[in-house]
Amino acid sequence: MSRSRPVRTDIRGTLQEAVAHLTALRAMVVVAAAALRAQSGDLDTDVAQVLQRGVAQGITEQIERLRRL
Repeated sequence: MSRSRPVRTDIRGTLQEAVAHLTALRAMVVVAAAALRAQSGDLDTDVAQVLQRGVAQGITEQIERLRRL
């Protein structure tokens, strides 16, 4: 039994859904980082920086890659 290949619009829709999901995740990370910065605890600003530079930036790069497809 052969598997039929998805049509281009199905792939485009899937990519758009992935971008929307990643965009929402990035927003959550940015909000969490801002909340940590506002708390100004000993490690809060360090954790906020890790979230912003490590997680949010990585998500942004993936969004940009998907949008170029």
